[in-house]
Amino acid sequence: MSLELTPLRGDVPVSYMAALGLLRVAPEGCRLNWNPVTKVASIDGIGRDDLLDHLVLHMRGRHASPELVLTEKGDVRGVSIEQYRSMVDAADEATLAWVRCWWREDGDKIVPTDLCLTGGPQRFIKLGRELAEKLDPERNKAAGKKVRQHFEEALFGPWQYKDAFSSWGWDPSSFRPGAATHEAPTKMSPQGVVAGYWLAWESQLFFPCLPGRGTLGFQRQPRRWNWATWKEPLDRHAVKALLRHPEEAVALGGDRYQSRIVNAGQYQFMMTGRVG
Repeated sequence: MSLELTPLRGDVPVSYMAALGLLRVAPEGCRLNWNPVTKVASIDGIGRDDLLDHLVLHMRGRHASPELVLTEKGDVRGVSIEQYRSMVDAADEATLAWVRCWWREDGDKIVPTDLCLTGGPQRFIKLGRELAEKLDPERNKAAGKKVRQHFEEALFGPWQYKDAFSSWGWDPSSFRPGAATHEAPTKMSPQGVVAGYWLAWESQLFFPCLPGRGTLGFQRQPRRWNWATWKEPLDRHAVKALLRHPEEAVALGGDRYQSRIVNAGQYQFMMTGRVG
């Protein structure tokens, strides 16, 4: 049994991340792959209704997870080496994985994840917590049905961009160059896909902040993010290994992509990936 996830294209950063986030939180044994022609992801090992039920259940109380309250300001920026080491010492195994994902030591400084493209008043972790609260099926009596509809949109489309929420700069469709908008982009409400963005958030553990290197897949000069797709269905453990050796993606029928990162005032955005 294989489910085609029409909106989750391998050449678009946020939808690629959403596909990986889905695989990470899906039941053990599910496998993910991409169609090399259409670039669309598929998942096998679970039916449509069971998958949606699983995701709704996953969101119960998710906003109270320890990693979403790690810092007082709710941000990955501005963390001192003392704060970082305190978090490492206090974290359980699951939370420590997020700590290693979001920060790395560089001498006497702490460098945040390269996936933090937010700026100005935005707070990276706080946004994640707010989004998890929005997708909590126990938020009110009608929330369960609404959350299920959000995930149905995220996985099976179309993405309607009716939700006022930021993509952390991961969605090229949310990039608004000032010359192309009727008012300053900083004054405009964001338009997004909340469940798609949450699944992208869940993918971050696949991209740890590596000592001496930075976030897996990133390059500094010029600033780019690189990733790989694959045709052969892989489970989460195989995916984790492949991401450390993306050159093997071609042998698995996939492609390697590269996304430019552009500036828009205080914020940064990933662009649609190009094969490279």
